[in-house]
Amino acid sequence: MSDPAPQVDLFELQTQLLQHRACLYDPETQLPTLPAVMDQVRKVLDERSTVQVLVIQIEQEQSLELVVGWERYDILLRSVAEYLIEALAATMGGHSVLCQNRVRGDRFLIFSSDRRQTARLLELCAEPIAVSAAETDDSWTFKLRVGRGDIRLRPTQRVERCIYAGVAEAEEDFNRRGEELDLARLRELHRTLRERQITTLFQPIFRLPQRKLVGFEALSRGPEGTYLEPAENLFGFAMRSGMLGELEQLCVERALASAHRLPFGSTLFINLSFRGLEYLESGQGGLAHIVRQAGWSPREFVLEITEHTYAEDPEGIAKRVWKLREQGFRVAIDDMGTGYSSLHTLAELRPDYIKLDHMLVRDLATEPIKRNLVSAITGFARTSQSLVIAEGVERQEEVSALQELGVYLIQGYFFGRPRKV
Repeated sequence: MSDPAPQVDLFELQTQLLQHRACLYDPETQLPTLPAVMDQVRKVLDERSTVQVLVIQIEQEQSLELVVGWERYDILLRSVAEYLIEALAATMGGHSVLCQNRVRGDRFLIFSSDRRQTARLLELCAEPIAVSAAETDDSWTFKLRVGRGDIRLRPTQRVERCIYAGVAEAEEDFNRRGEELDLARLRELHRTLRERQITTLFQPIFRLPQRKLVGFEALSRGPEGTYLEPAENLFGFAMRSGMLGELEQLCVERALASAHRLPFGSTLFINLSFRGLEYLESGQGGLAHIVRQAGWSPREFVLEITEHTYAEDPEGIAKRVWKLREQGFRVAIDDMGTGYSSLHTLAELRPDYIKLDHMLVRDLATEPIKRNLVSAITGFARTSQSLVIAEGVERQEEVSALQELGVYLIQGYFFGRPRKV
């Protein structure tokens, strides 16, 4: 009599299948990863012997995920996936395969057997992509960078390694294109500094409930219509090029020159990195000399330091801040709530102002965790005699929630966009 067949645990089997899928498919874009499409690419190679591969990624000067947060970055990646799916549909050619390099990765791969389709895909990827996220009311415009390679079937080489070699060739092309762009952008940055092509925009800060104007934040932009126009590209590339100090000094000088046209008695808020502060302080007379030369008093000036900047060198920043305070400057912690540090930052620096990051303000009326965080920050502010400013305020319900929590200084599109004066 034969042994009974072992019983199959359907729940365990389903769990294993889900785990297997999680290793092969990205949960955000629902696209397969490279290992999952290897058989499809192999079949195309068997038919054509040569296949083109494109490596595609969002063009970004610094980590875009650090700037917008992982939730918004996931939205952008889903948008890129949708754009590439539509691009493949619009360029019907030979066999093509779309995938991601890995689970939770941010690079996409397209394998195509039709060179005309590949050429058309390159044209579409060169166009700016506009994205509007309904779940967050955000909108972005960005570009894609693309590297191109060829996969050639060789009789003496395993097919999988032929595919990996073609992907590596595309990645080398991707990096080479980046180096060529860097050279052009470096020349552009040098020209910007030499010709002082920085534009300063000012965004108002109001006190509620009277809606009294109390100051302006100075926001710097690069030459209009260039890659360096957006702040994230301008400062990100300057930092990577080792020229952040020179750029930030120019931004301060341009802001001070333009700020004379602001209403009398306005307080001027301006962002400075630790590297920028060190560069400015290394000059004759330091930042205080630059400010006085422009006809301002340090007491009319608020230095905004991000949590990220503080996390880079807490001890160095603390010493520099106290020295600047002795000269009359006031200090704000910017982007509070982005996660680089904690209330420890506030305890160490004891800032005059605490600026809540827009990601903490968004959906404040409906998210209890965010309300608890803001409540903790405002509680600290009361005991340390700091003032709290909410950034990125765009809706009436956000204004109401902030007032309920004791935040009366407001900055954002709801009251005023950045503009020239």
